[in-house]
Amino acid sequence: MKRFYIFDLDGTLCGSMRFWRREADGVDFYDREAVEVVYDSMRGHYRDRISLKDGVLEFLRRARAAGIKMCVASATRRDVSEPLLAKTGLLDFMEFYVDCHELGVFKEYPDIYLEAAKRLCAEIDDCAVFEDAEYCAETAHKAGFFTVGVYDEVADEEGDTRGVCDLFIESWRDAELI
Repeated sequence: MKRFYIFDLDGTLCGSMRFWRREADGVDFYDREAVEVVYDSMRGHYRDRISLKDGVLEFLRRARAAGIKMCVASATRRDVSEPLLAKTGLLDFMEFYVDCHELGVFKEYPDIYLEAAKRLCAEIDDCAVFEDAEYCAETAHKAGFFTVGVYDEVADEEGDTRGVCDLFIESWRDAELI
């Protein structure tokens, strides 16, 4: 059994990707003011509309009971997702939350996964990375992590993680500890 779990947030633990797609459509990400408008809108969605995927809390409870150390490694800035984190108690299960903005590099590079493993005091072989997006799962897999693809309707339209992951789960309700 893996002793450390590294979770993506959007599309993996929560169903937020359709909100991101809608809010960010056509936004110039070099326009700081436009980006902040998207972030403000997303904070509202995290607070009022976005929830954890069905079965996530039960899975996290089982993992914690098994002594697995966990963290969130997200592309989303923590201050943006904070309303969801607060209302669900998600961080009660996690050692920490690290995001790509903090590191200054996105998931096309393995930095966030390597940093998460480092902060967990874990070897790559002892970690499982859970991702919904194909390119993110592929990045983690190429860096040597055991990867678990998590089905997400929006991410699945852009690429299938089944081909780049060691394991694939359709639903958190059916997920087993690995």
